[in-house]
Amino acid sequence: MRQALELDGRRVTFSSGSTTLDGVLEGGFRTGELVEVFGASNTGKTQLAMQSAISVASQARASVAFIDTEGQFRPERLSSICVNRDVDPATVLPRVYSVRAENTRRQVEAIARLRREKELSNCKMVIVDTLTKNFTLEYAGSKMAGKRQTALGAYLNRLSRDAYLHDRAVVLLNRVASVGSDGNEREVDIGGETVRHFAQKVVYLRRSGEFVMASRADENGAEVRTKITDSGLE
Repeated sequence: MRQALELDGRRVTFSSGSTTLDGVLEGGFRTGELVEVFGASNTGKTQLAMQSAISVASQARASVAFIDTEGQFRPERLSSICVNRDVDPATVLPRVYSVRAENTRRQVEAIARLRREKELSNCKMVIVDTLTKNFTLEYAGSKMAGKRQTALGAYLNRLSRDAYLHDRAVVLLNRVASVGSDGNEREVDIGGETVRHFAQKVVYLRRSGEFVMASRADENGAEVRTKITDSGLE
């Protein structure tokens, strides 16, 4: 009990870099918690993750682990967002540590690297982009659904434990699948209830013309509107 109270007393909240999204997130990304952000391509998920990493690296002067399962991490985009936010890229880029994870084994191993790598000794945010890609490839098809969810749950359990014990904020970017028929399709996050069992907050992003609409998928909150700019999500 005493340890839990001490850990809770250390928790801090990092801004997402977006006033609009901070409102949805009840202030931002809190250490010790997992937050899922899901949506289709081009809804600003990676932009949001990068500007959150900038908040941690520039304001808290802590390191960020960007676990890249897609091979899409672009330091030049991170640098561009810094410049457009009047932040010196030279103070941010050395603190954002990209970890390539092209399969589930390396994705799991990346958790141990958080405690082993010198560059990550002060890691306060972990970003996984994207969470379920490797699991859906390696456990493809309906016959493998049970094994896929079990493996995903085991991974999230380890990630959650690390976040709790080492006081890190975890941002889980996730893909969507369409369910329904006859014009009643809707987007759902891959992994569903397995992911939500571990995530303290779940944010859904969708495009509406030139805007991005954001809402909490884990509660009945109102949608808010933002936009992708050269500075990221407003």
